[in-house]
Amino acid sequence: MDLEKNQCSVVFDKKEFDDIVSKAKNTTESKSILPILSNFLIEIEHSKYFVKATDLENYIKIEGRPEQSEVSCTLCINSKKLSDIVKSLSSATFTLTLVNDPSTQSSYVQIQSGRSKFKLTLAEASEFPAFPEIEEDMISNNILGSMLLEGLERTDYAVAKEDAMNPTLTGVNMILDNNDGKPFVEFAATDGNRLTVFKKYYPKDESNENITLNKVSFTIPRKTVKILKSIVNKASFVNIYYKNGGSFLIFEDKAMGWTLFSRLLEGEFPDYKMYIENVERPLNAKIQRKDLRDLIRRLSFSADGTVIPIKLTFADNILIGETSDRELTEGRDEIDIDYVGEAFSVDLNARYLKESVDYAPCDYINISTDDPMNGILVSCGNFEEEGFYYASLIMPFG
Repeated sequence: MDLEKNQCSVVFDKKEFDDIVSKAKNTTESKSILPILSNFLIEIEHSKYFVKATDLENYIKIEGRPEQSEVSCTLCINSKKLSDIVKSLSSATFTLTLVNDPSTQSSYVQIQSGRSKFKLTLAEASEFPAFPEIEEDMISNNILGSMLLEGLERTDYAVAKEDAMNPTLTGVNMILDNNDGKPFVEFAATDGNRLTVFKKYYPKDESNENITLNKVSFTIPRKTVKILKSIVNKASFVNIYYKNGGSFLIFEDKAMGWTLFSRLLEGEFPDYKMYIENVERPLNAKIQRKDLRDLIRRLSFSADGTVIPIKLTFADNILIGETSDRELTEGRDEIDIDYVGEAFSVDLNARYLKESVDYAPCDYINISTDDPMNGILVSCGNFEEEGFYYASLIMPFG
């Protein structure tokens, strides 16, 4: 095919491009009432290119380097079709060419790799939503990717799926602050039936020994959490930009070449510290985490249903677990624990208990309460002595 001079032809590395569009695809909206949101906007600027995607709540921009390019152009292409085609290619590189067809006065994209050739129609690039920008007066902090990922992993299971009364419950709250000059980060999530908190000091090493954080608190929406978990590199530093009264929360990894804009949730995240830090819980048992996980797993096999109630009974040095369902199937199991004191029982949602235990970062956990009717606290770590603290408050079942 003979190409006219004004046509755009670029050679891409297949592996890099596939990685970029796979990450960007998580931000597209395939079922939106706005068809333009199912597309990527690809901006080619000579020696670099950007893939953009948005669902109007999240906006992502990822940079790449073409194998060969001497042009600048902008293309708006269906995200799923482009992603599927690139993933299927067997060659290490492919050529993407913008073809202007004078006979129909229209344009399309041709993708060629080896003996494979594809033709894709284009959407109107001018209809693609404009992206937010990082504002000069935004507060800036940075966090090691591994810390960001760990905090989200240890708390996002407790995020509410939806909450019309308080949208902030559909996200993970994050605090960046300093304690006696030592920077730390704190994550919290709740769906009203459980509350999980994880806080950790920045590790002491040469890469961050001089870091002082600007104190901020914000809530990361659930979908943004999912996107971050797919793009954050553990070894990189992520810059976080925030402004009180602003519309967007911004995450940026300059080394990895991506920027994510997340529309802020409306409302205030609940004041959760009063439920975690300011309650004396004299009934306290120390349990090997693996033993409790195995007990929950075994008892879950004996009951049917999506919601399985589990009864825990604490007595001197022993924990008894019991389950039953509507079919009168019953299970009973027990493990050794470190506990001496008043016997007590509590009924819990087995899945809530399992998740709280699964994401605890310790070999041994504490389960404590002041009154079983007020729920139990699954916790481990000592913030001042060990540099981290994990706690999950679970309300009684029923």
